[in-house]
Amino acid sequence: MFESGHLTVLRFRQVPLRLHWTLPVGMMVFGGLRFAPAFWAGFFLLVLVHELGHAGLVRLFGHRVLSVDVTGFGGLCRWAGHATPMERGAIAWGGVLAQAVLLAGTLLFVLLAGAPRTLWAMELVSVFTWTNLWIIGLNLLPIPPLDGADAWRFVAALGRGTPWPRRAKAGPRSRGQTDARPSEPPKERVDSVVWKPSRFDPRFNPRLTRVWARFRDRGSRKPPPQEQPSGGTAAPSPSKAELADVLRRIGDEAARARRGQS
Repeated sequence: MFESGHLTVLRFRQVPLRLHWTLPVGMMVFGGLRFAPAFWAGFFLLVLVHELGHAGLVRLFGHRVLSVDVTGFGGLCRWAGHATPMERGAIAWGGVLAQAVLLAGTLLFVLLAGAPRTLWAMELVSVFTWTNLWIIGLNLLPIPPLDGADAWRFVAALGRGTPWPRRAKAGPRSRGQTDARPSEPPKERVDSVVWKPSRFDPRFNPRLTRVWARFRDRGSRKPPPQEQPSGGTAAPSPSKAELADVLRRIGDEAARARRGQS
């Protein structure tokens, strides 16, 4: 019945929001066949919140939401994915939980702002409270295709202590699904202070570089190798005493020469 006859009004993250042609009929029936635009708007928002609750948990478990449909007799959240029974049960509770949040928010608003005074406000409060509770009770009936068929099995499984099974990875990831990825290494921190080379730094001044190289290599230079005679044996180096004796003799010869000239 609801496979065709939809009108796409908007798309959010490539998920279409579609309205079915039975929506005006349902609004008139549930509104008591009267002209009640405030009730119609509240009824539409209530069904939309319910289906968005399902869609939120579908995305939370890494599955793909195909569309969110609002009809005259409820709504449909179409999704695809290899969900476990526990995940299907949790998704079934998503719509009721979203309605419960809307109910609590409405009661808190009335408590803080007081009772509504206009007809529009009274209609909206009535839809978000009494009609909301009525739809919650209807959806929790354990009858397929209502949400209660999977929701209460989920509660029973939790009572038995059934663990949450891990889903096996299957093939390439489709759009809308998530997978675990290894964490990336932390990036290096870049400070805002910009370092500039100084002209007194030997690494960036050619003249200082040459002076620094001479000073650094002076202590590491080795004396040139002494030439050896053809015989193959090195000439003995004179000792300090012999060198001093030779210098003394040279000085004496020079003194005699000066006395002879005088």
